[in-house]
Amino acid sequence: MLDGLFRPRAVGVIGASGNPYSIGHIVVKNLTNNGFHGPVFPINPKGGTIRSIQAYKSILDVPCDTIDLVNISIRNVFVPDVLEECGQKGVKFAIVHSAGFKEVGPEGEELERKMVETAHKHGIRIFGPNSQGIQNADPDVSVYANFTFVPQNPGNISIMAQGGGMGEMLKLHLHNVGLGHRMYCSYGNECDLTMPEILEYYGKDDGTKVIMMQTESFKDPRAFLEVASAITPHKPILAIKAGRTAEGSKAVSSHTGALVDQVKMAEAMYRKAGVISFTDTHQMIKAAIAMSTQSPPPGNRIGIITNTGGPGIQAVDESISQGLQLASWSEEGNKKLKETQFAEASLGNPVDVVATANQDHYHAAISTLLAEEETDMVLVFFVTAPFTDIDAIAKRIKEATEESDKPVVVVVETFSENYRLIENLRAADLPVYEFAEDGVRALASMSKYAQLRDRVREDVPQLDTDQARAEAIIKPYRGTDSYLTQEDAFTVLRAYGLKAPRMAGFSSVQGLEGAAEIVGFPCVLKIDSADVLHKSDEGGVILDLADFDQLKDAHEKMLEKFGPESTCLLMQQMPKGYELITGVAASEGLGSLVMFGLGGVFVEVLKDVSVAVAPLSMPEAHELIRCIQGFEILTGLRGNDPVDLEAVAEMLVRVSLLANDFPEIVEMDLNPIFAYPAGQSPIAVDARLKVE
Repeated sequence: MLDGLFRPRAVGVIGASGNPYSIGHIVVKNLTNNGFHGPVFPINPKGGTIRSIQAYKSILDVPCDTIDLVNISIRNVFVPDVLEECGQKGVKFAIVHSAGFKEVGPEGEELERKMVETAHKHGIRIFGPNSQGIQNADPDVSVYANFTFVPQNPGNISIMAQGGGMGEMLKLHLHNVGLGHRMYCSYGNECDLTMPEILEYYGKDDGTKVIMMQTESFKDPRAFLEVASAITPHKPILAIKAGRTAEGSKAVSSHTGALVDQVKMAEAMYRKAGVISFTDTHQMIKAAIAMSTQSPPPGNRIGIITNTGGPGIQAVDESISQGLQLASWSEEGNKKLKETQFAEASLGNPVDVVATANQDHYHAAISTLLAEEETDMVLVFFVTAPFTDIDAIAKRIKEATEESDKPVVVVVETFSENYRLIENLRAADLPVYEFAEDGVRALASMSKYAQLRDRVREDVPQLDTDQARAEAIIKPYRGTDSYLTQEDAFTVLRAYGLKAPRMAGFSSVQGLEGAAEIVGFPCVLKIDSADVLHKSDEGGVILDLADFDQLKDAHEKMLEKFGPESTCLLMQQMPKGYELITGVAASEGLGSLVMFGLGGVFVEVLKDVSVAVAPLSMPEAHELIRCIQGFEILTGLRGNDPVDLEAVAEMLVRVSLLANDFPEIVEMDLNPIFAYPAGQSPIAVDARLKVE
């Protein structure tokens, strides 16, 4: 448990100073000014007083045996010695603000090792180093063991950030809308206490309703996945990943390796765990504001109320782009709207109550929509007209929402003289935004969370596979960091129930005729060499060979190009289908990632792929398919038959089982895969597998 960190009985500040611009001084100030319930003990070699509090030359001099937490802001080289004293004093947690450890090179790395070793010898956990610190705004604790500046007000959103600047920004925006926060931490280098441990603590905290997090990297992605998966069925986690470009890594030659970067890895983890992923900080904060006061919607159907046309149209457009559906009203609902609104009001969706609408019109419209079975959420747009009683409208909006569990957000267009309207609505636990788009996106995020929370969960299916056969093929490649031959790669795929054309490998002219008898015509001739990765680009694939004479001529050309000792592969030419791609990429600390997308040239031009963590259940496989932007192509367009999506999903599950059973497969591309209409299994016509 982390109570000693987030609910300490007493706090020592090592490095406290009379200099008002020093970290130690600011920590003492934050602790005392924000009403920490326990004693605060400044530690300074000179003693004296700091902010009118007695300072002690050493923590050993402090007349208190319940110091659970210390903040340390001294030169890095002195930290291990100070921790030795903390150990003697019985300290449980140490926040190390100091920098100059592993991030600066070998000397810093050795100093960090020594620091952790000293701490663990005494049972102390290290938070940081190079960290801001922690906060807990629970009124029973009110601990601000942090050197930042945002006032601490109680709320129900807990924040964790790897980057201190991002964390402070999240706190600041919550403060600016009057929400405050629950717990906060910026965890720095993670030399000891880890982000998943803190996340687990947040998840078990009854006062935390929503968790926001910002990450730059994942020290232990598997631990994060397990912890987050246990939290999201009960409370939402909103996450943003910094660094949305491919990070430095060894060069890869497969499409999967090139397309599956750190961002794709994070998105795959988030989706598997039920975490809501964001690329925009502004949007994440707006969603958190709504989730902190509103319940998730039962579906994705939105009702919109406005008193002016333009913003209503914006709300409609954004709703559709966010995947929401416009609700429709029942006969009884239409009747109530007609009875309670002005004659000139528009009663569709949006309901335009017109600019002269008063408090009773708003109340009736909101009450009616919330009572509609086909409405899951409501957005109310209100531009403050000078001929309306805005205080009365705010009161009646609140009254209309009190008896319903469906989420309602309000968008207000006004100026500073009328800001009391916004304050009154927020005091009624209604989220208020400035733009219709923000309100819609917040509701869409809530709907997405509900869908992830309530999605069908199944175990990974036990499909028939021949792991022993695959092991026999892969074993000689282990430790070689090389690609399997095409023939070996397809043998491995077949062992896991993945369909492939008839084929035969041969390495001599004499073997050509026998290969043709096995494969038949039409057929495809391929060079089978680990040195020729992009076979089509390098002339290593010849299609549409209709008879033996064409095959013989093609083989002669292949030998001329690649050498007389070249090994070739003859394959049955399959009828064209929808071209797909799937693949596998290794992810350190997480396992294998499965990629899926439209294949052939589409993957090179559009890069429209989705990624999931192996192994996959059938629902996860279907979700992976639906995540690509080109999904509708597979459902049948312009009279074309749809793809057998159940068969494609099973193929992805089998690929994931192969990846999970053989993590040494660090790259795999099946591209293209020909997918067909119902009743026909997809067939991989090219395969590339690399074993580490």
